[in-house]
Amino acid sequence: MSCQSMSTNSDGSPTKDLVDPKYSLAKDRSEFEQLRESIPSNTRRANDEKAFTAEIMGAVKYEPDVVRDKMNHLVQKKRELFNKDMTKKREEFNKNERKNREQFTKQLEEERKDFSGRKADREKRASFYDDQDEKRREFSAEQKDKRESFEADVREERKNFEDYLKEKNDEFQVELKQYRLRWNEKNKTESQ
Repeated sequence: MSCQSMSTNSDGSPTKDLVDPKYSLAKDRSEFEQLRESIPSNTRRANDEKAFTAEIMGAVKYEPDVVRDKMNHLVQKKRELFNKDMTKKREEFNKNERKNREQFTKQLEEERKDFSGRKADREKRASFYDDQDEKRREFSAEQKDKRESFEADVREERKNFEDYLKEKNDEFQVELKQYRLRWNEKNKTESQ
């Protein structure tokens, strides 16, 4: 299990995946899923990643540059998927934030209309508007905290994704180096 695939609680028990499984650099092996149900999901994903690497590098039939291009293409697709999902997540957060702000503004407006329909002395009026101002400040502070928390989560998720890709790329580069040696050896023997 890689350090990017799983995080742990302080007591050592596993928590959630750091990188969503759909961004995993693995070939879709859904046909075998029923046979593999008894295997833990993290082990299955790691095996899928190894199977993908073995598939493109097992038999020395492609030029190393072609193998590298296949990997780069897969990484690009996963990065696009990740970015698309992050965009959806941000749009959803913005939509909810806007909806909450509009509801809050509408509620304050209704309170003001209700209050302005009544007779009130200067002291009560000042107190009412001070309360409204305080509610507005609290709401804004709460919204700001939620936004900061959301942005921190997004940054962490992106960092985990980038760390995962770097880890997988480093592993791939080691494998590619070995593949390149086998490719060169194969070409030497064929040319003799």
